[in-house]
Amino acid sequence: MPTTYSFSRVTTFEQCARRFRYRYIDGVQEAFQSVEGFVGRQVHSTLEWLFAERVAGREQNAEQAVAYYCDIWDTGVKEAGSPVKIIREGRSYEDYRLDGARMVESFHKNDFAGDCLETVAVEHHFTVELDGGHSFQGFIDRLARGPGDRLCVIDYKTSKNRPRSFSGKDADQLRAYAVALFKEHPDSEEMDLRLDYLRHGTSFGQTIDRPQAREFETVLADRIGSVETSTVYPPVPGRLCDWCGYNDICEGPRRKGPARD
Repeated sequence: MPTTYSFSRVTTFEQCARRFRYRYIDGVQEAFQSVEGFVGRQVHSTLEWLFAERVAGREQNAEQAVAYYCDIWDTGVKEAGSPVKIIREGRSYEDYRLDGARMVESFHKNDFAGDCLETVAVEHHFTVELDGGHSFQGFIDRLARGPGDRLCVIDYKTSKNRPRSFSGKDADQLRAYAVALFKEHPDSEEMDLRLDYLRHGTSFGQTIDRPQAREFETVLADRIGSVETSTVYPPVPGRLCDWCGYNDICEGPRRKGPARD
């Protein structure tokens, strides 16, 4: 059965081929999930709920949004399939819980309350065929329509670090999503891409047209081709190793903790 690629699948290979092998080839479950990633998932789920409630005609205020976030945080920690691990010393679960609550509250007051875009879908799933016959899928945080019925692709980021412009891996992720959306919406000639960095309260955007998306499709297909033709998967030690759930079985020099059985 042909492999269906995602942007995270491709970038995992590019960042560390060994992690890619463990996850996508060997099917090994990570020993833990980082608390930063856990915060991000709960914040995203809260924003998804907020927009779904609005579409259904039910407006939720900031206090209700924070309460929803806290509830799914508490439930998520108890029911997590793998341990939620704190990597940074000197921080507690409550510190991270409050980080997410502040992001939700700030987003509601500064962005959500005054948002005038029409939400088309939240967590919009797509699967399309790229040049070269590659199957590609993804989940878009929010797909909306603005003035002139133009599509707007929005991705919410909770990371501590952010670029200074619409650039890097985050921007490429939205360009990849645009490739798929132009295939789903053959009448669209332009669409807006927007990255919202919730921790910082900043946004970066770019307009992309169909010819630009075709150019990026070629780049994306080439990147997938590099994944498919690889036969070796060496570890790439670096500062992110501590956050990797495979660092107990990887022989890279940043290995920490006892090896699992």
